[in-house]
Amino acid sequence: MNKQRREKIGKLKARIQSTQTELKQISSELSSILNEEQDAFDNMPEGLQSSYRGMCSEDAIDNMEEASEKLDEVIELLGDIV
Repeated sequence: MNKQRREKIGKLKARIQSTQTELKQISSELSSILNEEQDAFDNMPEGLQSSYRGMCSEDAIDNMEEASEKLDEVIELLGDIV
């Protein structure tokens, strides 16, 4: 491999590492929001948990959990690359 291609690969590697760092920050923020929503749901009266509002909260929790899992998978894959 020549010097020019090594430099291009080095730049790509730096971009991947930067992206991975940013995704870790996003994952942390998402986890914080997820925890807040879970706490809010857990502190709802039982009757409210089974209401439309409670069901929306549960849906949001499920969606954030799934997004968090997928985000963690991407972060791990990026780590394997660099």
